[in-house]
Amino acid sequence: MIAKITRAYYGFAWLNALSFSFFFATYQLFLKSHGLGSLEINLVALSFVVFKFFLEIPTGSFADNRGRQKSIVLGCAVTALSFFGYYFAHSFWQFVLAEMTGALGTTFISGAIDAWLVDTLHHHGFTGKLETIYANESLFHFLGLLVGSLGGAYLGSVNLSLPWLFSGSGLLLLGVFSLFKMKEDYFPKQKWKFSFNLQPIQRTARQSIEYGVKHRSIFYILIFGAILAASLEAVNKQWSLAFNDLGLNVKQLGWLFNGISLCLFLGSRLALSFGRLIKKEKDRVIISQLVTAAGIIIAACFLNLSWTLSGFFLHEIGRGLFKPLKQAYLNRRLATATRATVLSFDSMISQLGSGLGLIGSGIIASRFSIGWAWLASGLIVLIAVPIFLKLKNGD
Repeated sequence: MIAKITRAYYGFAWLNALSFSFFFATYQLFLKSHGLGSLEINLVALSFVVFKFFLEIPTGSFADNRGRQKSIVLGCAVTALSFFGYYFAHSFWQFVLAEMTGALGTTFISGAIDAWLVDTLHHHGFTGKLETIYANESLFHFLGLLVGSLGGAYLGSVNLSLPWLFSGSGLLLLGVFSLFKMKEDYFPKQKWKFSFNLQPIQRTARQSIEYGVKHRSIFYILIFGAILAASLEAVNKQWSLAFNDLGLNVKQLGWLFNGISLCLFLGSRLALSFGRLIKKEKDRVIISQLVTAAGIIIAACFLNLSWTLSGFFLHEIGRGLFKPLKQAYLNRRLATATRATVLSFDSMISQLGSGLGLIGSGIIASRFSIGWAWLASGLIVLIAVPIFLKLKNGD
């Protein structure tokens, strides 16, 4: 049964990565082709972050009270609607509407998927290491990114709108997959219906926020994750524009994104070795981001393509290190009843950091340059690492 659960989780990871990655190499170029500048592109992304910030806790509570599978399936359907909206959109406000719809959809998924995995495994007597599952998941995530980003780049070279059509179709398939494969034997069976009784959701949300804030070991890593999220937005939202300015075309950006996917995968695999080298779990999570900081600073300081690529790939390895280390750290400290909501609280705090990062990096890039925005981001991470290493996390 454990093998069946993990196969379903890996299948979800592959199809999810495939569906989302069709537009990864073309997102900024698509918006730019409709007349948006760097700051406007960041403002479109900011609408996603702001809306998601307010929705994370309610949708996480929905997953804890109504079922993680229901939440995931609903999230896939709503996110698909967002992608189809992007396919037909032509103006700034239409893009904002599509982003807000996407924020609603992804919040139904975030938190719910990890909560489904961990609680289903525990229900069936799992005693292994979560780090191993998360590291293995990264392989399937990588394979999905590999196919989707490259396929999306070639589709984008024909028409920059086409990747959105394929992403929307993929999310619909993911919803069907989740409906049939992601069972919840441990969860009380309920009919698929909507209810206006919000009291259970409100109660779970309040308890989860209190849990996340009062448990210092959890709140500690949430704050560090938010700072990292703020710092990464400059690179996340400006990389295709930066490399396009350095002479890469749309198809080449697709191959470049495959390099990004490979580095994320390598980072996630290194997380297992990293865990053996550093005994304290807290230190593993924090120190891993020295790699990210170094990569961003190198990419920002060197203006030729080879140095910028080297630094950019190095920072992606650091990001790949961070995800499984953080996931394992958090899930070992969470209670089953509110797991999805607390994980959504984590996502909400990260969204707050992302929002600040989008505003700051957008202003710096528009007034100075993308390079300056990247340099500021790398320095923030570099400063945060020694500060958080000195702080006690309560364990």
